[in-house]
Amino acid sequence: MNKLIAIIALFVATTASAYTASTSWETLQNDPRIQIDAPTVFMGHAIDYTFTCVDGAFLRTQKPVKQCETIYIGQNQSKEVCKGEKYLSTPINYTRTSWDCNYFGGGHNGQNVCNDKVISGTYPLTVMVKVSKVMGGSNDRVEFLFNKAFTVPNCY
Repeated sequence: MNKLIAIIALFVATTASAYTASTSWETLQNDPRIQIDAPTVFMGHAIDYTFTCVDGAFLRTQKPVKQCETIYIGQNQSKEVCKGEKYLSTPINYTRTSWDCNYFGGGHNGQNVCNDKVISGTYPLTVMVKVSKVMGGSNDRVEFLFNKAFTVPNCY
């Protein structure tokens, strides 16, 4: 019996460590011991690249996302309320306005002067993703395996 357990443990250990950058995304994403750290896309909040797809000139979520908000019902009490689901999206070629602020003067008499700043850019359709293995144990040590290119798929 102990030999069987040792063989199974050896198989499991070699299977996870045998992953390379040529291993399919499906295989990597279906292994709970694999940790995938991808860049994010801003769609009202940060969305992992691996959860996006290309929909024409937009990146959107592959599935609808719950629409939740926190409602405060007392001094120290809050409640999360969810009101359905929807797809989130953002243009691949984006332009947005933000503030560019500078502090002038010294001490308490200083003044913050802010101006609108137009930011534009393009979300890349291929990004590098960090792939690691969760080693387990008491401190859940994570071991870096490799970087792998992820290309955003077309939406269905």
